[in-house]
Amino acid sequence: MITRTVSKNPRTTRGDLVNDLQRAGTKVTKATISNTLRRQGLKSCSARRVPLLKPVHVQARLKFAREHLDDPEEDWENVIC
Repeated sequence: MITRTVSKNPRTTRGDLVNDLQRAGTKVTKATISNTLRRQGLKSCSARRVPLLKPVHVQARLKFAREHLDDPEEDWENVIC
């Protein structure tokens, strides 16, 4: 059931699988699901957590963009991103 569910919807989370199996009457842990998927040749991964911008950071970015809006292209050639 685990492999079939993940094959149909690859974005299924381990928590969703745990809940589905509990409703079916089987108690499993997230580690068990990961091990089962790994044995079947499927990889599991977690989405990267990205820090949210605070309003202060948004205002600072906007201020920088407005200050450098009319800069010539030659100035931007020396910027390392």
